[in-house]
Amino acid sequence: MYNASAAFHQAVADGADQMALLIFEDAVFTNDDIDVQAGIEFRDYFNLEEDIAIGQAVSNEISFNLFNDDRLLNTYAFGDFLATLGVLIGESQYQQTDGVKVVVRGATWTGHDVYPYVRRNGVAASAQPSFPVKSMLGYNGVVFAFGEINGDVRHAAYVYTGENITGSYSLNAFMKNKVKGWAGRSFCYDNSTRMLDVYDSGKKSTYEFVPLGYFTAERPKAPDTILISMTCNDFMMKLEDDMPSKNKLGITYPVTFKKLLEKICDYADVVLGTDSFINSSAKLTEEPKDFNHATMRDVVKWIAEAAGGNARFNRDGELIIDWVHASSHSLNEYNYAEFDPYWYETPNVDKVVNRGSDGSYSKSRGTGKQAYLIQDNPLLRGVS
Repeated sequence: MYNASAAFHQAVADGADQMALLIFEDAVFTNDDIDVQAGIEFRDYFNLEEDIAIGQAVSNEISFNLFNDDRLLNTYAFGDFLATLGVLIGESQYQQTDGVKVVVRGATWTGHDVYPYVRRNGVAASAQPSFPVKSMLGYNGVVFAFGEINGDVRHAAYVYTGENITGSYSLNAFMKNKVKGWAGRSFCYDNSTRMLDVYDSGKKSTYEFVPLGYFTAERPKAPDTILISMTCNDFMMKLEDDMPSKNKLGITYPVTFKKLLEKICDYADVVLGTDSFINSSAKLTEEPKDFNHATMRDVVKWIAEAAGGNARFNRDGELIIDWVHASSHSLNEYNYAEFDPYWYETPNVDKVVNRGSDGSYSKSRGTGKQAYLIQDNPLLRGVS
């Protein structure tokens, strides 16, 4: 679940316009680029077993089809991206200038056909582009001005002071074609607020977005098709490589479970979002032999199991160890359509007991009464 405003929920209930944003490092895909008639399928997993079980490292998935107009995606590398879905929560009028307009963090930027081409709060920017500005984009505090010279799309970038930072950004063929369709419109998006303002002919439309998560899109093996079908996994797949040696991880034994998890995340270039958990301070006295035949994901599973939970990536792209939470929510015949598996009433696990291969129960952690039995966890054989 992800928190959103009351306006967001009301707009969804009212059937307001919705928009998808797939934000890559060097491209953004919107409804114009996605086969929205086929839909976007998002699978948010917590439990993959027939019975609910501890010690899993699940990976969420998202599927969609992209239009490959003019084969502009044939050579696109794809990669990591943020998937978000938004809904129109408000519309208002603004005073139309003689060009395009966008408001970024309190400053009003305008683009013009005549020099000076870029103005901030009515004053010419300290550095001017060499082209008339046809559209603008505000993204996380940076302002981009777009135009054309002899049919070739050009851009300039500014920070909030009006300082020109051209050269820090480039446009690929896909984005150049997309920018051509923005003429006469401007956009402002900020990850911190998850709000998008669209400025078009005196009307400002505001969309609120909720993230679905961070995913990795692999380049298709046969990209030269009109429609490219994509199924992407979240960052759990970054942990599928073999478990590195202690030297590569930069650890020495004994090492705590938490430090081991932190080093795995650093090595895989993912963010750890869980600060403390059951057994987080337990120490491995030596490297388990099982590491020789394990992936990083396997080890994360063992840490999650020893912590009485499952490992997964949240909507902000952070690796967390989580469990089904207690809830007072009850269902009736009027809200069955909003059923969510996270609303099960389940006590949190606050103690884990490990049964070794010899049948002993000598390794246990946690002081609570809601215990979970583990079968021969490699990490719990040699803890101190």
